[in-house]
Amino acid sequence: MNGLKVLFKKELREQLKTYKMLIVGIAFVFFGISTPLLLAYLPQIIEFSGQGADMPINMPDPTPLMSMQEFGQTMIQVGVLICILITMGTISGEKEKGTAMLTLSKPVSRGAFVMSKYLALGMLVFVSMLLSAGLCYAYTLMLIGDFAFIPFLGSTLLLTLFLLLCLAVTLFFSSFFKSSLAAGGTALVLLIAQGLATQLPWIGKYLPGNLSSWSAQLLSGSGEPAWGALVVAVVIIGLCLYFARIRLEQKEL
Repeated sequence: MNGLKVLFKKELREQLKTYKMLIVGIAFVFFGISTPLLLAYLPQIIEFSGQGADMPINMPDPTPLMSMQEFGQTMIQVGVLICILITMGTISGEKEKGTAMLTLSKPVSRGAFVMSKYLALGMLVFVSMLLSAGLCYAYTLMLIGDFAFIPFLGSTLLLTLFLLLCLAVTLFFSSFFKSSLAAGGTALVLLIAQGLATQLPWIGKYLPGNLSSWSAQLLSGSGEPAWGALVVAVVIIGLCLYFARIRLEQKEL
């Protein structure tokens, strides 16, 4: 892939220049910290607001497992939206502004063009996710209680893989459509559809949406691993990047 290193550095500089790196990092950190904080202080918040004055609200004491599960559910929802938003215009936006044609007129391959964008975005999401998870774990230990580190790490890595899948799917549609909104909307609909399709017999257990279920099961120590869904997710990532390159080669910029 000619020019991959140069284009990758260019993408990182662009993330810094547009504050994308800072904004995404802050968003992930916010949800990582707010989850255990909200669980730990929710009774006090309700009492302070006066909502439980007329009718007392009995709430169970927060547990570390609740904190970890809430974090996972939050990131699988908010994280997916963030990934779509930061990716949907990466190729379609450059094609619209003409910067893609300018970049590809230099001695760089289309494969390097696609891969540099994915690697830069993937690194941003990976680091942000690990930072967010680390803060969530630390605040949970301080405010709620102890929790085994290895299951939480495994759960976080599975969620991160699913977010990397979201990046790849959105990047493919960004290469396919001229409109960033069309790319993001199509990716969102497809990701929601495959999540619903996990309930189908036989084929459902191989869909990447099962990674979130496996992630939750790792925390509770129950259920069976979804290795098939993991392999399918990795294959889909590779196929999306491959066909994004093919699309750029076939279509006039």
